[in-house]
Amino acid sequence: MRYLKRSPILLAALGVLLVGGGGAASAATDAASAALVKGEFIGQAGHLADIGLSTNGKQVIAYLCDGTSRRVSLAQWFKGSVTKQGINITNAHGAHLVATVSAQAIKGTVKLKDGRSARFTARLLPSRSLLGLYRSEETFKRVRYLGGWIITRIKLPGAAVAFPIGPEPEGGRGGIINERNGALIVSPRLRNFVSVTVPHLGTFHLARCRLARC
Repeated sequence: MRYLKRSPILLAALGVLLVGGGGAASAATDAASAALVKGEFIGQAGHLADIGLSTNGKQVIAYLCDGTSRRVSLAQWFKGSVTKQGINITNAHGAHLVATVSAQAIKGTVKLKDGRSARFTARLLPSRSLLGLYRSEETFKRVRYLGGWIITRIKLPGAAVAFPIGPEPEGGRGGIINERNGALIVSPRLRNFVSVTVPHLGTFHLARCRLARC
């Protein structure tokens, strides 16, 4: 029986194809997988604010806010596509969010129109967690308002001391935007995940953002 001779050059070429090709295929798979990550993420954008993101693998909605029950100076919403390269969105107010997406975290940078910027890492939440991003759109006296809350911590039921769900430094951030003039309105502390009433304005009904919908 005749056998083909295996030259060292041929074996080396096969080795390069197997190792190099496999690495390239793995990188392509990782990139494709990143664009299919689904879930809810929360974190902090440095000294600027808290950040919440919700994605279905193709679209993402994000909210950046520094509001407490006493003050709010920053509330920015982002909505756009998730690609193999990640997230790259500039909203209508000139704020820019760029990030990479992995199965456990979304990491990136947010830059405001006034030049302020901060890096952030938002971690994936358990699928049944009540933490995350909440949104409400209401109209009072023909003026539209857009509310957002990033819930980062909840006091367990039955605790001896009452604990606000948010917006507070301990429990999250929140704020409401007057969409007619852009004014920011402080949100009272949330006591539940259903609604919150703003004095002299009205009641906001909360919807939890899930898979880029809220």
